[in-house]
Amino acid sequence: MVEPRPAEPGPASDRALLHRYGVLQAISVAMTMAGILLIVGALLTTPDLLTQNQTAEALQRLIGPFLLLALGGLLLVVGLVLNAVRAVIVRGALPPERYRGPAIFVLLLLSIILGTVVALGAGQTAIALFNGGPLSITGTLLLITSTQVGLLAVTGGLVVAPRALVGVTLVGRLGLGRSLLIGLALAVPAWIVAQLMATAAAVVLQALGFSPDVGVAETVIERGDPTVILLAFLLVAPVAEETFFRGVVFNAWEREHGTWVAVVGSAALFAVIHTSLFALVPIFALGIALALVYRSSRSLVATMAMHAGFNAISVTIALLDRLGILTLPT
Repeated sequence: MVEPRPAEPGPASDRALLHRYGVLQAISVAMTMAGILLIVGALLTTPDLLTQNQTAEALQRLIGPFLLLALGGLLLVVGLVLNAVRAVIVRGALPPERYRGPAIFVLLLLSIILGTVVALGAGQTAIALFNGGPLSITGTLLLITSTQVGLLAVTGGLVVAPRALVGVTLVGRLGLGRSLLIGLALAVPAWIVAQLMATAAAVVLQALGFSPDVGVAETVIERGDPTVILLAFLLVAPVAEETFFRGVVFNAWEREHGTWVAVVGSAALFAVIHTSLFALVPIFALGIALALVYRSSRSLVATMAMHAGFNAISVTIALLDRLGILTLPT
C-alpha cells in the first residue's frame, strides 16, 4: 500500500502541471458562481417559489423565477462537472502517492445535487412524511438514502474510476475479521461519549433560545417501515459515508495537506452534511473518532462497522421507544 505523506511544496513541474487548462478552470468557476447567484437570487426575491398548492395565478407569476432557478441549476451543474473533469485530466499526471481527483468541495456539491435529484423521485413520500399520510417502502428508502446514493455515485465516477487515490484499500492491514470486531467494539464507547456531548450541547443551545429540530431521519424512524430503517441506517449510511468521508476526504486531504487537516476536516464535513444544529457537536466528535480509527488501522471496514454499530444503538433505542417497550425521557 502507498503510504500517505504530508503535503510539501511540489516541484516546479507539478505546479505548472496543475495550472494547465486555466481557461477551462476560469469558465467552470464563473459558471458555478453564476449558478449559485441565480439560485440564491430566485429564492430570496420569491420566498414562495417552492411552496406547494400554488394557485394558477400564482404559478403564472412564478414562471420567471422558476426559469431563473432552472438556469442557475444548469449553470451550477455544468460548472461543477467541467471543474471535476479538468481536475481528473490535470491531476491524473501527478505521482500515485498524491491525490489525483477533483476538489473535495466539488465532489460534495455534486453529491448533494445528485442526491437531491434522486430524492425528487420520492416527492409523494416526502409530502406524506410531514402531513401524516401513508409512507411507501420504496419512497421512504429512496428519500433517506438519496444523499448516500449521491456520495457513492460521485466517488465511483470521479475518484475510483480514474484511480485518484492509489493504494487505498477496504481492510488495510487488520484483515476483515479484526476490522469488524474492532469497529463494533469501539461503537459502544463512542455512542456513550456522543450522547453526553449531545446532552451538553442541547442544554447550551436551549439556553440560547434554540429549539430542537425534528429532521427527516427522526420522522422516518418514528413512522417508517422498520426493515427500511435498518437497511438505511445500518448498511447504506455507514458504507456510503465512510467510503466518502474517510476513504476519499481523509485520504485526499492527508496526502495534500497533512494528517490533522484530514482528521479535523473530514469530521467537520461529516457533521455539516447531517444538517442538524443540535447534532453538530456529537457528530463532529464521532467524525474525529472515526478519522482516528481509520488513521491507525487504514481499514474502511473498521470505520464502517463502528459507524453501523453506533447507528444500531440509536435506532434500536428509538424503535423500542416507538413500540412502547422503552420510554425515553423528554
